Amino acid sequence: MRNELRVQEAIEAFALHLRSRNLSQNTRRCFLSDLSLFLEFLRASAHDEAEMWLVSRLTREHVRAFIAHEERRRGANSPKSVERRLTSLKAFFRWLHKRGYIPLDIAADVPYKPAVDPLPDYLTEPQVQDVLAAARALVESPRADTRPLAIIHLILETGIKKSECLRLTLDDVSLADRFVYVHYAQRHLKFKERELPISAVCAAALEQHIARFRPRHRLFECTGRNLEYIFNRKIAPPAGLRSLTFEMLRWTCAIRDYQKGEMDEVEMQTKFGLSEIGWSEMEAKLQRLLARDASHMR
Repeated sequence: MRNELRVQEAIEAFALHLRSRNLSQNTRRCFLSDLSLFLEFLRASAHDEAEMWLVSRLTREHVRAFIAHEERRRGANSPKSVERRLTSLKAFFRWLHKRGYIPLDIAADVPYKPAVDPLPDYLTEPQVQDVLAAARALVESPRADTRPLAIIHLILETGIKKSECLRLTLDDVSLADRFVYVHYAQRHLKFKERELPISAVCAAALEQHIARFRPRHRLFECTGRNLEYIFNRKIAPPAGLRSLTFEMLRWTCAIRDYQKGEMDEVEMQTKFGLSEIGWSEMEAKLQRLLARDASHMR
């Protein structure tokens, strides 16, 4: 095990790792800024030189102490910023552990402070079936609105954001090969671009929608507000829900994928178009959601 790495050297090596990843410049800057603060804290609080310099001497108590220091530091930023610092440390120590520099991921079980921000809503499996049944009924209604069914299938399978869904063009969808391609025009967001597979059922719903509405360029030629109005007036009530949003569908996809455990963290991060910080934040919320729901079932 390569356990003689110094903390400064570890941060420099991690910086090189971040450069090899398809991340935005701002994401890299945030990671390294947080790690610099951690290093300053170690230098100020170290009892001996070995503790200060070797990653092998670090423990979860160093991580806990740093986060506690940030929470009470005068002039410190918001709780959200403190949460991001912990996210940066989790990513850093997870990488060190995977590379064999430390025997244990010392930040893995350091908890986020509860209720830093509210947990998202998502659909249970029975609710998913009720929502799909309501959307199919709308397709079979006299006015035959195919948009909700197509969108619901698409987001439940791909987890794309509302903005990404509404930007999709006909050229971004391959019904024959069964995938959708998410584009980003901004150079600093290119890491979010991805090709996502869809099922035959989803492809059929999209094909039905295209045949019904005959879009010329964008796949869904209406506003997000209009679509969520339809969700909340014509899908949510018959499904027994108070509301239905794009975000609920995205989180339903995320929690389904996370529970299945068929994708590793890089695959999950890529699928949902997230930076390492963004994925760590999503994973923390998924874990909190599952813990909350497990406690409710006891």
